[in-house]
Amino acid sequence: MKMRVIVSILFLIGCVVLPNGFAQAENENDVRVLIVHKDEGDVSTQSSTTSEDKYEVVSVPKEDVSDTLSKLNGDRDIESAEVDQLVYTQALPPNDTYFEKQSRDFEVMKVVEAWEQYEPEEEVTVAIVDSGIDLKHPELRSRLIEGKNFIHEDEPPMDSTGHGTHVAGLVGAVTNNKMGIASAAKNVKLMPVKVFEGKTTYMSTVIQGIRYSVDHGADIINLSLGSYNNMDALEDAIDYAVDKGVLVVGAAGNDNDHAVLYPATYADVLAVGSIDSAKGTKSAFSNYGETIDVSAPGTNIFSTWMSGYETLDGTSMSTAIVSSVSSMVKQQYPFLTGLQVKDVMENSATPLPQIELLGKGLINAEEALNYVKTKNRIYGQTSVETAVNISQNGWPSLKEKELKMDGETLNGSFVILASGNSFPDSLAASPLGAYLDSPILLTKNGKLSESVKEELKRLNPTHVLMMGGQNAISSGVENEVKNLEIDTRRIYGLDRYETAVAINELIPYTSNKAFVVSGQNYPDALSIASYSGRLQYPVLFVQKENIPLTVRSYMEENDISKTYVIGGQGIISSKVEDNLPGHFRIYGLDRYETNMKVHQTFASKGAESLYFATGKKFPDALSISPLASRTDSPIVLVDNKENPELQKSINVFTNRKSYHILGGPGAIPVQKAWQIDQYMKSK
Repeated sequence: MKMRVIVSILFLIGCVVLPNGFAQAENENDVRVLIVHKDEGDVSTQSSTTSEDKYEVVSVPKEDVSDTLSKLNGDRDIESAEVDQLVYTQALPPNDTYFEKQSRDFEVMKVVEAWEQYEPEEEVTVAIVDSGIDLKHPELRSRLIEGKNFIHEDEPPMDSTGHGTHVAGLVGAVTNNKMGIASAAKNVKLMPVKVFEGKTTYMSTVIQGIRYSVDHGADIINLSLGSYNNMDALEDAIDYAVDKGVLVVGAAGNDNDHAVLYPATYADVLAVGSIDSAKGTKSAFSNYGETIDVSAPGTNIFSTWMSGYETLDGTSMSTAIVSSVSSMVKQQYPFLTGLQVKDVMENSATPLPQIELLGKGLINAEEALNYVKTKNRIYGQTSVETAVNISQNGWPSLKEKELKMDGETLNGSFVILASGNSFPDSLAASPLGAYLDSPILLTKNGKLSESVKEELKRLNPTHVLMMGGQNAISSGVENEVKNLEIDTRRIYGLDRYETAVAINELIPYTSNKAFVVSGQNYPDALSIASYSGRLQYPVLFVQKENIPLTVRSYMEENDISKTYVIGGQGIISSKVEDNLPGHFRIYGLDRYETNMKVHQTFASKGAESLYFATGKKFPDALSISPLASRTDSPIVLVDNKENPELQKSINVFTNRKSYHILGGPGAIPVQKAWQIDQYMKSK
C-alpha cells in the first residue's frame, strides 16, 4: 500500500507545486519523515521485501529532525530518509457564470474537494419525476434522454411551471461550460417523467412515473414531492424500485412540521431535510423527524428555470442536490445498489449536533467517496499499522492477568509482539493472546515502528512477550521495548515448530484436543486462529511429510487424543495424518472451501460478527485472532476472484449482524468489500 502512496506522490509532483517547507505530522510539533528500506530477502518466506515493507512514514519531533535524518541515512539497512513534503492540489472552481451563487453550498458539502478524486466510471440516469423539464434549456438539453408525459401522454414531457426544470438543473446541469450553473455530478443522464401540470397531482400518476422510471433504466429516482397520506400502491412501487437496485430520494416537506412526507418516510427511501447554509441552521420551512436520513442546502437555491434561471426555497431543492451527490457515488462505484448508496450518503454525512431531527447530518461529497473505500475496514498503510489499529479498536485498556513462565509467576498486563514477516510465530500466539486478552503487535525490518511505540505507551503493559528468537525479533527491537521501561520475555524454540510448542506450554489447557496445521502454508492456520483462542485448543505446526519430534512429545505429554487436521493432502500428507492421535481432517478443494468447512465444523450459533481477510497474503490478519476469539468473531477468507464459497461461508452464521474487513483496498478490493456487505444483509 505504501508503494502506491509514494507512486501517487511522484505522479502529483508533475502536476502541482511543492512549496518550500515540510509536512507536519498529526502533532503540530512533529515532522513526517519518509524512510525507504533496502530490499531484503526473507528467510521464512523466501520472498523479497514487499512494497508495504519498503516505505515507512514516521513522526519526528521538529527539534530532532536533523539528527534523526543523519542517523537513518547512516543505517546500512536504509536506502534513504528525508522529510516528507507537502503537496498542494491545484483544483479550480468551475467556470460556470453563476457559480458564485452556489459556492457556499458546494463548500459546506465539500463538492469541490470531492471532484479531486471523482473519476466517473459509468454514466448514471436520474429520473426527474416532477413537472417535466424545459427540453430546450441549454444547460440541460444535452443531458436529456427519452422520458414520458403522464399528464398528456401524446405530448413530450415539457415543463410548463418550472419546478421540474429547477430540480433537473441541481441534479445534472452541465458543469464547467462557461455558462449558467454547476451541478455536483457530471454527465448525468436526465430522464424527464412528467406527473404534474400545476402544483398537485394524483398519487396514482406518481406511482406510474416511478414504475416507468425503473422499467426504463433509471439508477436514481428524484421525488421532490410527497403527501402526508400513505397508499399501499405507493409503497409497492417503492419496493419495486428498491428491489431492482434503484435509489429513491424523497423530500421531507416544507411545513416546518414534525412530520415527513410519503414516500420519503419509508425506510428504504433516502429522506432529505433542508438547511440554510448561510446561517448553519435548519431551513425555516423544513419538516423534521426521526425518519429523515440526511440534510442538504435548500434555502436560496439558484438553478435552471424556464428559458433561464431562478432562486427557490424548499426540500425539493435539497432532494435534488442529494440526488446529484448520490449520482457522483454511483458513477464512481457503479456496482453499488441503491440501498448501498443510501448507506454511503447517511454514514458519510457531516453531523449537525446543533440541529435535531434532520437525519445524520449534512451530506458530504468528499467523505461519501472516501466512505465507499473505508466502510467497516480496520487497516493501516502497512500490516504493522493495521495491527496497531486492531489494538486501538479492541483494547481501550489492558486487564491484569497471570502467566507462569520459566518457573516464575508473572502478574500484570501483557502485549504480544510478533514478526510481521513470518506467519507461524504470530498465528501460534493466537491462543496465548486469547488466554491473556492481549493484543498482538507486529515488528518488521528489525525495528520498532513509532506507531507501535506509541501504542505500547498507550497500553502501558507490564510485560511484552516476544514471539520467536532473534531471527524473528531482533535484539535491537527488544532493547527499544526495554527503553520504554517495559519488561520483555522471549518465547522461542530452534524453529517455528518448537516455538509453537513453547507458546502452547504456557497455557493451562484443559482440553485433550488440538489443531494441526501446516507450518509452511498460512491460510489454513488463519482459518482456525479465532477458534483456537475461543476453544483453547493448541495450534501445532507440522511439515507436509513429517511430525517434528518436539510436536510428538508435546502431544504425548499433554495426552492429546483428538487432532483436527486442517487442509488437504497437498498440505499435510496422509502419512502424517495417520500418525496423529484421533485424527479428523477438515479440507476443501482450495483454501476458501477449507475455510468454509472449518466454520461449518466449529462455528458458534451465537456468532454475530465476522472478520474478512484476504486469502492471498497473511500480514493484515495476523493480529486479529485474540480480538476475534474474545468477540466470537470467526475469520472468513476472501478470494478477490469470483468465489461461490464466500456467500456459503457467510451463510453459516445465521445470527450475523456486523462485520469488519482487515486491510485496505489493496488487500480486499472495494467492489469485493461491498459484495460482502450485500451478502451480509441477505438471508
